[in-house]
Amino acid sequence: MATKTKEKGALSIHTENIFPIIKKWLYSQHDIFLRELVSNSVDAISKRKYADADFKQEDMKIEIKLDKSKKTLQVIDTGIGMTAEEIKKYINQIAFSGAEEFVNKFKDVQANIIGHFGLGFYSSFMVADKVTIDSLSIEPGSKAAYWECDGSTEYIMSEGKRKEVGTTVTLYLNEDSKEYADDNKIKDILERYCNFMPVPIYFDSKQVNQLEALWNRNPKDVTEEEYKKFYKEVFHDYNDPVFWIHLNVDFPFNLKGILYFPKLRNEPEFFKGQVKLYCNNVFVADNLEDLIPEFLLLLKGGIDIPDIPLNVSRSFLQNDTQVRKISQYIIKKVSDHFQNTFKEDRKKYEQYWEDINTFIKFGMLKEDDFFESMKDIAIFKTASGDYLTIDEYKKRNSAADEKNTKIWYAASEDTQVSYLNLMKEQGIEVIYQTSPLDIHLFQKLESKLENTEFVRIDSEVNETLVSTQSETINDEQKSRLKKIFYNALDQKLEASFSKESYKDFLKKYPNASTILSPYQIQQDDQILINLLDLPEKVVKDLGNDAMVELENHAYTDIKVDLKNLKTPEIPGMIVFSEFMRRWHDMDMISRMGAGSDMLKNHSLVVNTQNPIIHKILELDKKGKDEEVRTLCSYIHDLSLLEQKPFSGQELKEFIGKANKVLSFI
Repeated sequence: MATKTKEKGALSIHTENIFPIIKKWLYSQHDIFLRELVSNSVDAISKRKYADADFKQEDMKIEIKLDKSKKTLQVIDTGIGMTAEEIKKYINQIAFSGAEEFVNKFKDVQANIIGHFGLGFYSSFMVADKVTIDSLSIEPGSKAAYWECDGSTEYIMSEGKRKEVGTTVTLYLNEDSKEYADDNKIKDILERYCNFMPVPIYFDSKQVNQLEALWNRNPKDVTEEEYKKFYKEVFHDYNDPVFWIHLNVDFPFNLKGILYFPKLRNEPEFFKGQVKLYCNNVFVADNLEDLIPEFLLLLKGGIDIPDIPLNVSRSFLQNDTQVRKISQYIIKKVSDHFQNTFKEDRKKYEQYWEDINTFIKFGMLKEDDFFESMKDIAIFKTASGDYLTIDEYKKRNSAADEKNTKIWYAASEDTQVSYLNLMKEQGIEVIYQTSPLDIHLFQKLESKLENTEFVRIDSEVNETLVSTQSETINDEQKSRLKKIFYNALDQKLEASFSKESYKDFLKKYPNASTILSPYQIQQDDQILINLLDLPEKVVKDLGNDAMVELENHAYTDIKVDLKNLKTPEIPGMIVFSEFMRRWHDMDMISRMGAGSDMLKNHSLVVNTQNPIIHKILELDKKGKDEEVRTLCSYIHDLSLLEQKPFSGQELKEFIGKANKVLSFI
């Protein structure tokens, strides 16, 4: 290095611990050193723009050079440059001294040190053994100034080699930072942290930044195509976003940004939040759980907050009152957008819903303010093919539900077809459960709205589906049918009473004491009665009410019930209580689909209108036990098939029964 004089000196600090602390605590991610150096270059170019009227746009640039063999990385700018005195002032004194205060105050925490040129510059020592500066100031008559430091508290200064105004910072990468001697690594860092810096940044002779962040423009001046193009280029998504919300506010805080709602896809990489935080176009962070409401973390976009620390910590985001206000503002902007779209363009709103209803439902569950704003415009797809709000649904079903409270829902469009057809025939509208979140949302809506109850169509038999006309089978046949089905399904129908409960039963039905005496079994403190062993005469003498109570004391996996449905087409239906269904669904969600099979406990509703049921009674009279047993089991399996997919073994057994049924023809 051809220099006339050299100056040696010590940095103006009162402790020798500054470099270890910089290397360990200055930033949580070492990648940020490059952001700091480029930010300094942008600042230098901005200063030159104001100071030099002849500074042309095409001359404003920053160049990054990597020499893999020498393991050096250079940041070269055409900014305002520094004199030797300015280097002493800004570099040697470490941002106007204050280094000891920095060490004492910030050695255990990250801090907002960006904007202090010296401290930002010193982040380079996180990855470098030696750093040099070669700078030529715009000041008339200035000579190039050279500065060198090897990470100790000593430096060397001499005359530099730069011939043009600007600064070159050269980093000699240390052994622990070999990863930065890689083209792809440097390119990724520049794209991540410097994409929207307002000066062209070149690496490998190619510009790597976009220059303009679209959120800095007035929303009125941005076309739909520009929004879509920006989204695809920044987030590398080939699909168009569903829609977007442009944020622009300067009071009570300063914030600009765009939130894009992408189409939900079942790809693992998709379910990662990509809302990025910027400060004056400089990337800060993308882990924004405490700034962005949780239900919006799957969105893609950018938010620029000039007043936020560039080295923001999670504790700052959690405790800053301004951050909480920003979060509430974002929630309001999103809900306002939905409200306006619902009122002004219902068709577009319904198109949104197909793609982003999971966002909305999750938001309604997580944020009470969002719930309040969305509860009246939350829509549900119906079996008729359109979408209805809760109030609209109740009006459509008012003839079928006098109290106007029940909202009937089905698990999906492809299951429970028999139930859906039956409801449709009676003019009862049904909505579809389209998301695992629906059960949780139904419960919240029930707790917040008056006269609202969500009932799955197979959780009970709606009385409007039951015929009031006289039945074609008598009570004796009904009793026989129950026995037939219980036996065919291998259910042990055994009523169990404690001594006290049996006394209560006998008080209500005194004649049962004598009638049931031969059939009682004493087991410890329990009284057991096998109902399937009771002769028809005993059943008739006891009466229907007593038999119903006996059955209520019999605990079986499958309960058989008889109903005279309005349609003769359905032989049987599975009914599973709403309470148990929800408990089961939530258990499945909490265990990631590995919950217990609650469906093993259910009711089989046998339709006494169905001709196959009549045929079973005829076959039973003829003593065709195998046919009767096979048909009953087959009807149960057919009903169960609308409730769940069969396992391999279950499907094999079902096909075997189907073939056996065909052999009876």
